[in-house]
Amino acid sequence: MKRNMLFGLAALAAVTAAGCANAHGVWFAPRLDKTQLVLGEGPKDNAYDPKAVTMLQGYDAEWGKVAVESVNGGDHITIVPAENVAVVAVEFDYGYWSNGKDGKWHNAPMDQVEGSTVGTHAVKYGVSYFKSVKAVKPVEGLPFQIVPMTDPTTLKVGDPLVVQLLHDGKPMPDTNIIPDVVNHHTVFAKTDAEGKAALKVANGGVNVIGVELTYNYDKPTAKATRDKVFASLSFVTVPPEED
Repeated sequence: MKRNMLFGLAALAAVTAAGCANAHGVWFAPRLDKTQLVLGEGPKDNAYDPKAVTMLQGYDAEWGKVAVESVNGGDHITIVPAENVAVVAVEFDYGYWSNGKDGKWHNAPMDQVEGSTVGTHAVKYGVSYFKSVKAVKPVEGLPFQIVPMTDPTTLKVGDPLVVQLLHDGKPMPDTNIIPDVVNHHTVFAKTDAEGKAALKVANGGVNVIGVELTYNYDKPTAKATRDKVFASLSFVTVPPEED
């Protein structure tokens, strides 16, 4: 998997859980009878360059790898998951975003934005459950992820769901996560010493649990001063209609 971002011990010590409202994540959701990769926060969906999708991997119920067909929609992608696809993992490089002297954020590195003092390299990770799996587990090689302790496809609205936040397979304690990115993206829950948080299934439909993390560079580069990561776990509690 692509790993452009460097997260050493010093950077990890400086991590801050985002408390702001601009928590853009990626997840899969039904759109116009297709399965679309959504980039958004709360009720907002944003257009994006399909080239931002740098990794797309499917898994069957026993976590065997399965190829996933993607379709370029011009300003988004959709996927055509095979019948045996239970989980899909995605990596999405949102590129560089820098503030300018005009007070706006620009989709470019700092050295291309006049007067920029803060630059962000944004990368997003998503794990989506489509069907039941034999046993829940972390996705191998995905650096940041939210792992359900129970198969989320077996749950309904209001059911308890414990999740664990991992970075390179290790728990991330005392970190704010967003239990419902779709409807309440400014409400947070904190992970415990094992990186776990006890939540409830929020929606009868698309559920997205997320975390946004900011890593400030010890030595800013010409392009950016920080990395920003968003990781999500998504699932649908209501199966699609068959008619």
